[in-house]
Amino acid sequence: MAVSRDACPVCRGTESVKLYPDYTGRCITTQMLYCEGIELDNRNCATCGFTWNAKGLRHAQEVMFDTGVQKPKPQIMSFGKDVKPLQQRTLEAFMALHEFPEQGSLLDFGAGNGSFLRYFHQVFPAWKLSGLEPKDDFFELTADLPLEHACNRPYYECGIDGVFDMVIVMSVLEHVPDPLGALRWIHDRLKPGGALLMRHPNFAHLPGDLVCADHINKMTVPHTRQLVQHAGFEVLKEDDSSMLFYFVLQKADGPLRPLPDCHEETLAVARRCEHIAERTIAAVDQCVRSARSRNGKAAVFGTSPIGSMAHLMLDCKDDVVCFVDENANTWGRDIDGIPVVGPHGMAELGVSDLALAISPLYWENVARKMAPYGVEVHVPQLEPCGTGADNA
Repeated sequence: MAVSRDACPVCRGTESVKLYPDYTGRCITTQMLYCEGIELDNRNCATCGFTWNAKGLRHAQEVMFDTGVQKPKPQIMSFGKDVKPLQQRTLEAFMALHEFPEQGSLLDFGAGNGSFLRYFHQVFPAWKLSGLEPKDDFFELTADLPLEHACNRPYYECGIDGVFDMVIVMSVLEHVPDPLGALRWIHDRLKPGGALLMRHPNFAHLPGDLVCADHINKMTVPHTRQLVQHAGFEVLKEDDSSMLFYFVLQKADGPLRPLPDCHEETLAVARRCEHIAERTIAAVDQCVRSARSRNGKAAVFGTSPIGSMAHLMLDCKDDVVCFVDENANTWGRDIDGIPVVGPHGMAELGVSDLALAISPLYWENVARKMAPYGVEVHVPQLEPCGTGADNA
């Protein structure tokens, strides 16, 4: 077992287990931006069980927040017309878990362009709203929302002194270098008995997080549960039935709880994700080799980080003729110069082999849907000791 000596960002423990992959080079973010010279250094803390990337963009967060830095244009950021927007679905999920009073004060911690607050304001117009957003989205956030407080700096530089009935945190802690510090900052700004509602990507279902530059923290349900309790919160309700998990928390009284060790549990999750990620990259490699052998063309199904990184990790960009996606809003765009097409576009490009680079939750369904298109579908093959779609 390889042991690393860099400190865990949560417990400051110095021993950690190295995880897949060993990679330095061009790397994608969740915003579909490619960054150069990124090292992926994933680890699982042997003391508390936290899983994180010690490199990636961990030490470049200030650059990412700097609105004066020129960034590449995002490649694909859209959704199908028949699917409810994520923030609307998020509010509905929270309302299923928590009974909201008719009025109160709410801080959106990492508010983005304000889309969640707009939905919230439609449903609960009497609430007083505030938003914290360090990036350029802040200017859209403040354009039309009636905000009590608004801050365009990282949380630790914000002069928001008020206390709130509720704080919402959605897909933020995986990007924050000090997640425990962020939770304690929030704790200090909640009224006694105040609520913290959280939504974060479930690493157990998203092994592609291992190759993502800006998901510097890999959020697992067991460790997050321990982390929020250590930060001074009581878990009231949770839902981890999808690729996103939801927590409803309450600010607790009394001394902070010690941080328990869940290393064995979270390492098992990390090892499953590691195995799935390795086999996904292997499926793309097999797809490329198969296409070469028959003078055909290879394609990758999925525009998630692991799909968008496979050609870089395998150095096979010239062999991948397209990405395939069922979302019509992505068709005609490109990822790293490789076009994105719908399933019907594969024939025109001469695709003979298609590798699935998506969450294992969808392998069986997508493989069945692609079968009529006359391509050989390469589904990642897990070892008997690995974890398939039913257990991921």
